[in-house]
Amino acid sequence: MQGRRAQRWTLLFLCSLMALYNCGCNPEVSQQVDQLATGTQLYTTYCASCHEVENGIGPRLTKEVVATRVNGQLLYNYNKRNMPYQAGNTLTPDQYWAITAYMLKRDGFMEEDVLLSAENAREVELME
Repeated sequence: MQGRRAQRWTLLFLCSLMALYNCGCNPEVSQQVDQLATGTQLYTTYCASCHEVENGIGPRLTKEVVATRVNGQLLYNYNKRNMPYQAGNTLTPDQYWAITAYMLKRDGFMEEDVLLSAENAREVELME
């Protein structure tokens, strides 16, 4: 069921991405869309095989699990230091920001029209 949910999110997002690219939107919106599209793809590539499958080696990354990192900056720091499993700090900073943004937006911690960065990540609180 989680796999289908992720597939629906991905399909919905990619359709939205195509619509936004064709609308002549401003560059800031394009950056936000690019970050989310990239994060969706990178999450599928580097995270889902451990976290979104039955009996994966990592926990399911539910909203409650993500919330244990307290804010967006601490989630980014954890991801960068520890992920992918036994290969932390192997992606670029932008790739880690994109994955973190995808996780936060997927779980409703931040709006989709916000570009996540070091400037605003601490403000994204994960505790309700």
